[in-house]
Amino acid sequence: MKKIAINIVSVFLLTTLLFSCNKSFLERDSPTATTDAKWWRLESDLYNYLEVIYNNQISPGALITSSSYQANCRMHMSGTTDESVFRANFGSWNSFPLGAVTATDGYLSDLYRQNYKDIRNASRILENYSKIYMENPVVKEQRAAEARALRARAHLTLFLLFGPVPIVDTSISPADQQAIPRNSTEEVVNFIATELDKAADILPATYPTSDAYRITKGACYAMQVQLYLSIKNYEKVISYARKLIDLKVYDLHYASTTGVNSYAQLFSYDALENKERILFRRTGNSGAFFRLAPKSLSGQAANGPTAAMVNSYETLQGKTLQELGDDSLQLYWKDPMYKNNRDPRLAASVLFPGQTFVNRLLDPFTAGSVDQIGAAQSTQTGFWVKKYLDARDVSRNNSGTLNFMVIRYAEILLSYVEALVESGDWQNADVLIYLNKIRNRAGMPNVDITVYNTPEKMRTLYRRERKVELAFEGTRLFDIRRWKIGEEVMTGPAQGAINPGTGKPVIVETRVFNAARDYLWPIPLTEINGNTAMKQNPNW
Repeated sequence: MKKIAINIVSVFLLTTLLFSCNKSFLERDSPTATTDAKWWRLESDLYNYLEVIYNNQISPGALITSSSYQANCRMHMSGTTDESVFRANFGSWNSFPLGAVTATDGYLSDLYRQNYKDIRNASRILENYSKIYMENPVVKEQRAAEARALRARAHLTLFLLFGPVPIVDTSISPADQQAIPRNSTEEVVNFIATELDKAADILPATYPTSDAYRITKGACYAMQVQLYLSIKNYEKVISYARKLIDLKVYDLHYASTTGVNSYAQLFSYDALENKERILFRRTGNSGAFFRLAPKSLSGQAANGPTAAMVNSYETLQGKTLQELGDDSLQLYWKDPMYKNNRDPRLAASVLFPGQTFVNRLLDPFTAGSVDQIGAAQSTQTGFWVKKYLDARDVSRNNSGTLNFMVIRYAEILLSYVEALVESGDWQNADVLIYLNKIRNRAGMPNVDITVYNTPEKMRTLYRRERKVELAFEGTRLFDIRRWKIGEEVMTGPAQGAINPGTGKPVIVETRVFNAARDYLWPIPLTEINGNTAMKQNPNW
């Protein structure tokens, strides 16, 4: 692998490490502004440095007030897809589905800059950790492997969003500034995969509870699954998914209390520690209630689920609304929980008009209602995201302690199923085993094999299953890109709940999707201007 150091003016700016630094940042960028020779001495030095990267690289769900880094919020990213409409006084996720985003967008530049900053920080650890005294050499190597995996993850994030980017495998010096081109897709994929393999060889399968947030061997395998699924290398997806399954560390979460829906409990305080989480951010959804809850509960309702999302859930009998016919579709659209006959994952993920949540009757269609649709910091669609809203956070003033699961076991199982189906092995027993396992956990029946009896029908099923199982968790954007369905799901009116006064669905906005452009985001203009060898993505 050819080593390349990125050295663009914009990335020179991003290389300021933990705090603002002067021009000699290479020698004086530690938290104590001491020299490298003095800084890399103690275990705590390595630990503190690594924690900074974890806090940036492992995504929160909703925006956390104490964080100045907004761009990595996975639940708000839902607003760039057909899952939800985003409206808030922060972020620019709402610009993407309108075709209004440009290469000057601050969200994009923040994302690009922060990931390269994390890459540089991780590289500094790998270049200096050997100088540190640690009583346990095994743990020392594990910490370095974590840095390697975090560096690979930053490259993976950039690759998934922007396509192939320059590979950076060393810390950056001002002398390195020169024109650096993007690496090829093959080079980027090989680099990420090699780095994750190296890390996995060293990292443990599990940690003590206090360190459970750290990257494990299984997390490396899971990132390999994400990487190879993005380029449709199904053989590799199957291989790494099976490695993860064979660790026998992970399982779907099941509630220990009879009568409690296991899926709903997974996103609450009652399942803070669970076997499903593969990679998570500690207290990563402390801001979920404030950002997503109804205005009447002092929330901002930043993401409003769309009708396209709500109408994707099957009935309890395993029937889609579309196959039941237009009359049934209209009935369930008007009353999504009609006779409580829907996939329980819907009630766990979405709040509806007329529903009581905590102690508020949600009334978006009465003039003057606190939750009136379309008002500032109120629902724009008539629906609200419920996933990760725990009633115990209502009085915690944006200071809850909910974790956010960045990668969970259900995602990897669904990726494994997809790889089997798309590689031609759609009748493999594991397809039904894992689809049924996921559906049954949520309270849904087994797959009807008399209906889903062809590769095409099985594809329709696993895609819908993935959509409802992982709703609002930040995966949908990459699914739309991989399946090339942007023209189908991201054009035309974004609809919400049916207004009882008109009998018609609310139309929030008209969305546009340019297939020749929108399957990748633009390289930030600051990067284009600072690097003469950098080429912009097509049609941006």
